[in-house]
Amino acid sequence: MGATESKLAFRKNVFQLWEQRNIPASQEEYWSNFYKLPETAEDVFNLFAPKDIRKVRDDAPENLETLLDTAIQRLTTISAKRTKLVADDARDILNNARILTRILPYVFEVENGRLDERLFWERKGKENTSAEAVKTRGETLVGLTVELLFFQGFTLPDSTDPANAGPQYAIWQQGVGASTNPPSTAQHISNRTEILRLLLTLLSRTIYYPPAELLKSENKWGLEIVTKLDKKPLLSLLCSLLNTAMHYDPVGWKLLPYNHLLFADAQEQHVAICLQTLTALLDVYVPSAPSSDDKGKDAAALGSTESLAFSPDQKAEDGQGGEMGNKFCVYLSKLHRTQDFGLILDGVWRIVKNPLDSANTYLPGSQKRVSIHVETLSLFWKLLEHNEKFAAYVVESEKILVITGALVYFALQARTDPAQIGLARLSAFILHILSQYRNFGVQLNTNFDTATVGPVAKQIPLFSAGCWGDFLLLAIYTLVTTPTRSPLSTLQETFLIVMTNVSPYIKSLTVTTSNKLLSLFSSFSSPAFLVASEGNHKMCFYLLEVFNNVLGYQVAGNTQLIYSIIRHKTKFVELQELSFEGAVTELQRIRNLKAQIRQGGGAAAGAAKSPSSTDLTPASPTTPEGGESISRGASTGSLDGEDGRRGSIGS
Repeated sequence: MGATESKLAFRKNVFQLWEQRNIPASQEEYWSNFYKLPETAEDVFNLFAPKDIRKVRDDAPENLETLLDTAIQRLTTISAKRTKLVADDARDILNNARILTRILPYVFEVENGRLDERLFWERKGKENTSAEAVKTRGETLVGLTVELLFFQGFTLPDSTDPANAGPQYAIWQQGVGASTNPPSTAQHISNRTEILRLLLTLLSRTIYYPPAELLKSENKWGLEIVTKLDKKPLLSLLCSLLNTAMHYDPVGWKLLPYNHLLFADAQEQHVAICLQTLTALLDVYVPSAPSSDDKGKDAAALGSTESLAFSPDQKAEDGQGGEMGNKFCVYLSKLHRTQDFGLILDGVWRIVKNPLDSANTYLPGSQKRVSIHVETLSLFWKLLEHNEKFAAYVVESEKILVITGALVYFALQARTDPAQIGLARLSAFILHILSQYRNFGVQLNTNFDTATVGPVAKQIPLFSAGCWGDFLLLAIYTLVTTPTRSPLSTLQETFLIVMTNVSPYIKSLTVTTSNKLLSLFSSFSSPAFLVASEGNHKMCFYLLEVFNNVLGYQVAGNTQLIYSIIRHKTKFVELQELSFEGAVTELQRIRNLKAQIRQGGGAAAGAAKSPSSTDLTPASPTTPEGGESISRGASTGSLDGEDGRRGSIGS
């Protein structure tokens, strides 16, 4: 059958699916056409339109159920084979995975998850069979998906021993948990991408919950993977995803400009979905740590390399009494080898600095810019949260300075782009975690090299020379003084906490940095600003804490800052003598002036140019949202706006 005829036949099958009710499962020829006719993923996604899926779901749900059973049953049959796969088997696996990937989002979107619960999580066993002995469709599908990611002849090379065919949990690439690099073809990588897309679809159930019910609802798909998966497949999946992502080089042939226009990079798509899947797995929320009924499963035999990578403490590895939450997070926190940390940091460094390198070339567009830096930073954040040894290793490396420059670059780019606020928030929270470590502050005394992160320095006015501490503080000044309507207005407190945390370790600030800090203090100590919003006093407090830290720990090398403080001594005296009544009066005066300006009052326009009316120049949160933004990041350990440093930053 030709390509056109097969597409037409597939389309007719789709029409029949919702036009004819109760198509019996015994019509094997009809049902098998769904996984035999499509030739590419585009065929499934283009010919099985959203309106068709919704019609089947709403008008012929029994046919939808039969289609799901057909796909799962075919995958089960192939997975149970212990002989070498043939071409038809690989085609059937891919097409069934594509059909499931296409259908599941429209099952998840049904309100309250009723359809998802009925189709995938209700046990339908015989009367004389215990409920635990009968697997639900969801449990079966999760197990099949993980098996297919490690199936010989499909996602792994064929076994040399015909009797050993089937799933083999070998890590895809050397690195964490593996010292060898199994041979993989382009077809293997393509197949892994297709199955990972299905796994990511299963994990996406969470995005269909209303925000108010997110923490109250269980993502059974995610829980099935992160709490019930056996140890061997779990570690193989974790290491495979991590190693594949961290070995990726976005540049390729560096000496050949515009090489990305000449050669397609199929690896980038594969790495992107590896990062997305791993981050989604680490983000699965486990309401309570389930008790393990079968420790024997978790004690499955591991290779010596895996044991070295994940078993520094056998008692901790067993989950402390058999209880364990998200196992992917648990085992990620067990990483401890220096070479593993080096591999991960190098991978993050390569990908995150790519946007900087691509913007810092003499030939515009000559170097490829990848779009996976957001996923990489998300994984980096998770690693910093769950593994303190990794965080300690990171802040001792010189590469952290380039990563810091990239984080600042992403935040600066988001100043006027609301679509990038998520990336800016992520950058702010990562900087907050890093600033809690002493060695990070010490690293900031390194002389700044403009050639390293050239595009960032260009976005910071008046910055030409100094140390990385000057660069970071001036960048925060630029971010904080962004106009109030900027998407970054809710992140001001987070950035100021970062500034406060690193201030005790910066040995010598330039005159430019010192003057900008005092300019910021002049604005934040304005009486009108302090009473304009409930949380505004915190901004002034954090700046005072910066000055106290410098004077208390690094006074010898910061003569420029001391001189600037002396020049602005009247601001400190005015703050000391501040009264609530006077502040409210000043605020009302400024508001009246602004009202007159809006009405076109000439006298008010002249008065608005007076120094007292410019006290509210910096961006300032006009509502208490600044504190709330930090509270939402409290999972990092201290994003609460109250205790910014591991020492003490009071409220």
